[in-house]
Amino acid sequence: MYFRVARPYLEAIVGNELAMQLRVNLSIQMPRDDSSLLPVHADTWSGDSPFEVVVWLPMVDCYRTKAMYLLPPNSSQELSDQFIVRAGNSSEELYQNICNEVKWLDVKYGEVLLFNQALPHGNRLNEEPETRWSMNCRFKGVFTPYSDKKIGEFFEPITLRAASKAGMAYQLPKVI
Repeated sequence: MYFRVARPYLEAIVGNELAMQLRVNLSIQMPRDDSSLLPVHADTWSGDSPFEVVVWLPMVDCYRTKAMYLLPPNSSQELSDQFIVRAGNSSEELYQNICNEVKWLDVKYGEVLLFNQALPHGNRLNEEPETRWSMNCRFKGVFTPYSDKKIGEFFEPITLRAASKAGMAYQLPKVI
């Protein structure tokens, strides 16, 4: 069901032979609760494949600090080119260095957001009066590199085509 929400977008962006994260993540961020903060990061910085796309599904209207932020592609490339100079000594220093460039995303209940998890992103203290409830899950092309999160361990194929199934099951004849 989670896949169906974003299927046409995933097929246009990633392809039609997809692998999906085995478990969908649930994120709850209550107002002024600092225990659920996600500092600025890009998933690729910790070994995730750059071929992954995140499908983020809010269960409530998300806006301002009740949402998440994302560093746009051009700013992300500039950060990457100057990372040693701009990163500082902590994720908070890094955030302070890019805070004027990040985009806070307004995503309403019933909408879905797909984003490149190689772009720096995160959240801050929820200063809004309501709790944020959201889910996220990663998708990628079955035949793209996996990095640390392997097929069968973290991902499962969900839309293999007949030729791929036959090719994956093929064995050369036994020659004695």
